Amino acid sequence: MTEEQLLETELEQTPAEAADRLREIADAIETTEELTVSDGTITVTVPTPTDSVEYELELEREIGDDADEFELEIELEWSTRREGAPVESEDEEETEE
Repeated sequence: MTEEQLLETELEQTPAEAADRLREIADAIETTEELTVSDGTITVTVPTPTDSVEYELELEREIGDDADEFELEIELEWSTRREGAPVESEDEEETEE
């Protein structure tokens, strides 16, 4: 399997702006067939999950002299079948002759 990075962005936003963006992503995953993300220059649209989603959450704290810095990473991973891809059955058994 080949991996292709479609988009990576880092923005400085207010807490309200970040929360709004997370809500937009959550709503698209839950209610539409496509998820569109943009960094202002590049826009990428991918199919949303139809079955299960692998969810990973990581929270880190960096302790500083005057302040602590927190980093929250949320990662969602899912698969979708491409049109024309062969359907494989897990129930098929190979027979030896």
